[in-house]
Amino acid sequence: MDKLGAPRGARILEVSCRHGELLRELNRRGFDARGTRFETNLPPIGELAIDNGVDLIRGLPYPDGSFDVVIITDVIEHLEPHARLISELARIVKSGGYLIISTVNVMRLDSRLAFLLSGFHKTKRRVMPFDTPLGDARLYHNHPVMFPYLYYLLIRNGLELTALGRSRVKAIAYFLYPLFLPLVALNTWFLLMKRQRRYLVRHNRARPSLALNRKLLGWMLSRQVLMHDHLILAARKLNS
Repeated sequence: MDKLGAPRGARILEVSCRHGELLRELNRRGFDARGTRFETNLPPIGELAIDNGVDLIRGLPYPDGSFDVVIITDVIEHLEPHARLISELARIVKSGGYLIISTVNVMRLDSRLAFLLSGFHKTKRRVMPFDTPLGDARLYHNHPVMFPYLYYLLIRNGLELTALGRSRVKAIAYFLYPLFLPLVALNTWFLLMKRQRRYLVRHNRARPSLALNRKLLGWMLSRQVLMHDHLILAARKLNS
């Protein structure tokens, strides 16, 4: 909050706030924090302002531009319609406000290596048992979102990625990073810049699209994307 410059008293919503630990800390620091929970008829947590029975798939029960900051941590990897979800979160953020997302990072190098060897990304939870009832599938990380697609969804919903946060880094990441960085950097640059240039020029879209790709290239090669266990993104809602 300090890095974002959020003033004391700013309205903050934490989507799917679990046991309210973050809400309690935000309130302690002088913010006007509110939370949601998916389950209905849950008991209150102290004096915290929490709306129960809020289904992200059906939409959030708040007017447009209701909050200075909206936070969602470790939720989107449980849900399938990412485009719908990001659109709804962006809707309730004020112009100039921020959306903060934390989700499992399947773009880190050890996850990419695991996918190459097994066909499964490292999603922080074991593979879902295939006899799991459909109603319980949301308990597993079945829908991790790739960073480039998340970047795209932010842009299309009027949000500009401004910062990546830090999370835990496993020891193996310090081994894989120098080993694979040159190859990853070359291939990512070729895909985002060289390969698309001819197509974009032909369709008269080179200038804006390549500028966005250039920014994405920088994020894709950051230590946070290649090494950290979680993606933590701060995106500012543009005024127009």
